[in-house]
Amino acid sequence: MSQPATHRIEVAAFGPWEANAYLVWDGRSADALVLDPGMGAARPLMGRVAANGLRLHVVANSHGHIDHIFDNGPLVRASHAPLAIHPDDAYRLEGRNSYGFEIEPSVATQDLREGEQLLIGDLVLDILHTPGHTEGSVCMYEERRGLLLSGDVLFAGTFGRTDLPGGNDEQMVASLARLARDIPAAVRVLPGHGPETTVERELPWLRRVAAAGRLIVPGP
Repeated sequence: MSQPATHRIEVAAFGPWEANAYLVWDGRSADALVLDPGMGAARPLMGRVAANGLRLHVVANSHGHIDHIFDNGPLVRASHAPLAIHPDDAYRLEGRNSYGFEIEPSVATQDLREGEQLLIGDLVLDILHTPGHTEGSVCMYEERRGLLLSGDVLFAGTFGRTDLPGGNDEQMVASLARLARDIPAAVRVLPGHGPETTVERELPWLRRVAAAGRLIVPGP
């Protein structure tokens, strides 16, 4: 049986919130995904797209908080790529915020719904609706490559905040329990902030959250 082609991932943190923006492609096709272009990300991302001989197939948001959508507008305009987000977070693309920043509004033309897939060259990213941080938070799971782009749901050593607009403790518990139950331990986790991790490293506290049925402080 032939093995799937390799993949390429570039990541950099942008803006005062240091939100991770990801450029993902299969290493063979020119099609690429950008996930979560934060403040100031559009120009360097387009530079990396050009340097790697790529074209943006889609710009996607794991959720609609401003640190992850800030440069949607300029990136979509520069690349002519469609914009995708879960419909429950689409209203956030208007850019209204309590931080005093002016954000160019953007409009999604593609929905990231539970059970759907993003096809990026040979990559198949399954969309998992994982609310809790926001109503429309999603993770993207590439089963064959063992990759989980987890947005602000799961981080190295902790979970996303639930005290921000759209947050919900019960939904976060359910989403974390789902990841612990359904995603293999060896999978790499590429979060919306901070360093990457693996499901295996996070499993002990994820299982405690699932067993308790409530959010608890992660730890040994």
